[in-house]
Amino acid sequence: MALQGDIKDFSVVDILQLLYQQQKSGILTISEKDNQVEVLFDRGQIVSANLKKKSEHENLGEMLVKANLISRNQLTNALTMQKETLRKLGDILIETGFISIIDLRHFLKLQTHETIFKLLSWKRGDYYFNQRLVNYDKKAIEPINTEHFLMDSLRMTDELPDLRKKVYSYNLVFEKMPGADEEIGIWRVLQQTETVDEHAIFADEKKPDKGEKIISAEDKKVFHLVDGNKTVKDIINIGRLGEFETIKALVSLMERQLIDISFEVEERKEIKPAVSIHDVFFKGVFFGIFFILIVILFFSYPRIVSNFSISGDTREIFTQTQTIAIKNNITYPLSTFYLLNGRYPDDLDELSAGGYIEDLRPGWESLFDYTPSSQGYTLILR
Repeated sequence: MALQGDIKDFSVVDILQLLYQQQKSGILTISEKDNQVEVLFDRGQIVSANLKKKSEHENLGEMLVKANLISRNQLTNALTMQKETLRKLGDILIETGFISIIDLRHFLKLQTHETIFKLLSWKRGDYYFNQRLVNYDKKAIEPINTEHFLMDSLRMTDELPDLRKKVYSYNLVFEKMPGADEEIGIWRVLQQTETVDEHAIFADEKKPDKGEKIISAEDKKVFHLVDGNKTVKDIINIGRLGEFETIKALVSLMERQLIDISFEVEERKEIKPAVSIHDVFFKGVFFGIFFILIVILFFSYPRIVSNFSISGDTREIFTQTQTIAIKNNITYPLSTFYLLNGRYPDDLDELSAGGYIEDLRPGWESLFDYTPSSQGYTLILR
């Protein structure tokens, strides 16, 4: 299935609807300037959405730290283990007991929701769909119903601008109103399966009793996170409800006069340390000595080279050793590519273009014969 073009002509919503209706499996790639998102589909359902260049706070590990599920030290240890074993971070965190499979499933789903919700706001960019079978961890990832997600996202897109007028900054800090704790204690929590419709005409539809006060589970969760210290961003991270649901809950609580804005935290600005006279002096001396050594080396180089030669056998051994070292530096990126994409690259150029290999001499690809297969790959020195 050839599906590619510009999203200004065929919107992201239209693309997702088409893939859902035709029950397609594969990878949808959408690129906009320096940003690129890959959305995996399994028979029309959204499996995952990954932003290629994530900011630090969008990484899974960072999300878990900010949600207070793991500590910074636990994340550091897990990342070290990941580099040594090439295993997925989520698997390591579960095996070590830092999080549960339910926690992982929730955060991966939240990450996908937030990524695609931002993607829907893109007005420009190129898209390409590669139809293929996709492999994913069915224990950790639960596919998302694309149709339901789009309906929710379009509703959220319509409502969010008005909500943002009331919660206008991530740095706002809220406080509870006097007596709010006692007041909310007598309110009935509305379950997710319930709906409130004042105009319900069927007898079996749930309607609140006369004078009964109700509150959603999301609103109550956010209410208990309000403490006069946490910012909106903190509540989003810790509450694990996503940006829209958190802001919606804050607005709802304000309208019920249960919380109110206390103050806004100022953005932290990096303060550059003052440069002392001693620093300037020592730096000047250092660069002066460095310059003199460069001059001496420049005039001495021809004589040094003339007195030093490498035999043909030695040069051949050196070249072979260097080539083997390059091969060893390729096997790790190949394994990393497979872990992230579920397949090996089609060729070594794809590995290099994806940024998996750095600091190798130009033309290194020509030193090897590389062939991927369903079982792995072969990498032979030419």
